[in-house]
Parts: sequence; structure tokens; C-alpha cells
Amino acid sequence: MANKTTGQAGTQITAQPKGGAVADFINYKNRLTTSVLNKISDLRKGGISVPAGYNADNQIYLAFLKLTSMQSKSGKPMLSEVTPQSVANALLNMCIMGLSLEKGQCAFIQYGNEVQFQMQYHGRVALAKRYGAGEPQAQVIYEGDDFQYEISPKTGKKVIVKHVQTLANINKDKIVGAWCLIPYADHPEWEPKVEVMTMEEIRQSWLQGATRGQSPAHKNFPGEMCKKTVISRACKLFISTSDDAGVYEKRDDAEWQEQIPEKSGANASEAVFREVDVPEAAPVAEAVEAARVAEEQKPVKVEEAKPAPAPVAPEAPAAPAPVEVPEDLPEDQPRETPLDENFFAV
Repeated sequence: MANKTTGQAGTQITAQPKGGAVADFINYKNRLTTSVLNKISDLRKGGISVPAGYNADNQIYLAFLKLTSMQSKSGKPMLSEVTPQSVANALLNMCIMGLSLEKGQCAFIQYGNEVQFQMQYHGRVALAKRYGAGEPQAQVIYEGDDFQYEISPKTGKKVIVKHVQTLANINKDKIVGAWCLIPYADHPEWEPKVEVMTMEEIRQSWLQGATRGQSPAHKNFPGEMCKKTVISRACKLFISTSDDAGVYEKRDDAEWQEQIPEKSGANASEAVFREVDVPEAAPVAEAVEAARVAEEQKPVKVEEAKPAPAPVAPEAPAAPAPVEVPEDLPEDQPRETPLDENFFAV
């Protein structure tokens, strides 16, 4: 009989026999996967759907592979410390937004005994393109650059007027800002979205991240990180100001649960998992670790190379049938004789 212990923040963790650790984790994964897919099916009845070409089954499977290798601050597998409801809600958000945890388009962050879904830089770019955005173009502004922009009095939008840069100005220690331009993919004649950020604004944005702007990438390649920051903000601007007509079926917004009743008629409460929808407790750390090791040790099926078929010699062309000359023609009628095959040769 399984024993129950109390985990972090009062989470009930069911201890399973060691011999069935992998099987117990697979059952946990299958129940969560089925719950998420069933929830997506229910939401589709209200007009909500995953983006075209997005395979929710595959993405959930890949997400679980990544989740089994993620550890908490205590050094234990993260899945053993978070509630099944929070895992299911994170997976559901990932599928509804059509993003991939495996590709780094989103992240699952642990807060206490819950895991929360967070969109990442590549995810924002992917979403902006689903809303009709073209390829974002960003540039760094260095001290000494001739950079000018203005705000249109008619539209209130920023417009890049001029940016002249020399090689002598490029210095990672003298960055004063960055700008990004996002055109419309299907309407290049439309005025593009433009975002301009000062270095102070960029640093404030970095402070909101986990590394607070102190990662090796921020220190060694600040120019590229400035571009990513301004592109991310421009994509958020593009998404929030774009018309949802024609893309709501594939839409992605941070407050999608609140907007469901207004746009699709679905019940927002149905988009949140309850305890009755998922397993009662998180799997124990031993079960998660055993499943991870079993997945790594899974043999790779290698098909034996089959020998190439022997070449078949082409058949010789058939000889032309001889032309028979009748012998009983009248003497005044000329006889037809077969022409030599080289008669028409040049």
C-alpha cells in the first residue's frame, strides 16, 4: 500500500513502490496528457483552437521529456515538487498558444509548489508572425551615431527618419539604445511597427529576468542582447495592436482565459484544471528520476543497410522487320525496294 508524505508547501506526495516507479510515472504522464488533450477538444467547441500545423500530442510528449530533466533549487526533480494541476495548466497554455517548450519558445518556471508558463523571446517572434508580421529588423545605436526618429502627429506612431553609423562608433561599452522595425508580411505598403528603447530602458528590462542582465551573453554580447530586448517589446506591440479578425482561431494573448467568454462563448472556468481532472499528487522524486534514466537508456533502433540491387543491363533494341517485296507485280509497275537505313543520313 502506498504511503503519503507531505512535500513542499503542503503538497501531498504519494510514495510508490520502487519496482513500479517507471510505470507509476508513465501512468501520471498519460493521465495528464489525456486531460490536456480532452480540455483542448472541449475548448474547440467554443471556437478556440491550436494553430494550424501544431501537433499538440508531440509537443506535450517533448515537454515531458524536458520536464523530467528539470530540477528545483533543492536539487530534486521539479515534477516531484509541483502540483499536477499547475503542470496541466502550463501544458494547456503552451498548446493553446502553439508554442514549444523543447524549442525554447516558452519556459516552465517553478514558484513554490506550482509551475507557471512563461513566453520567451522566440515565442513572441513566432506569435507576431502568426499575426501577419514580417521578419523583425533591429539595430543598435552607438554613441556618435546620427540617429533621428519622429512621432507622426496623425497616427502617434514612431517613424525612423535617419540612422547613419560608422565602424569607428561600434563599441559594446558605448551603446545608447536600440530600435526595431516590424513590417507587415502581406502588406509591405502599410506603415510598419517601430519601437525605440534607450539603454536605460533596456537595462531595466534586463533586471526583470532571472540573471538580471549579468549572464555571460549580456556581458560579452550586449549588442545582440539589446536587439533581442527591443525585438521582444516590438513583437508585444505588434500582437497587442493587431486586428484579431481571421486569426482568433490561432490567437495568443496573455489574458486568453479572460477573453474567452467575450470572443468565443466558451466558459473561462472550463479552461482551468481542477483536482478532479488530473492525478491526485505529484510523482515522487525516485519515480521521475527512474523515468528519466529509462528514457536515456532506451535503445535506438538502427535498421540494417540493405544491399543495393544489381544493375540491370538495358535490352538491345529489336531489329526492324524485313520488308517483303511481292514477286507477282505486273511488268509495267515499278517494284518497291526497301530503302537503306543510311539513305536520309546527312
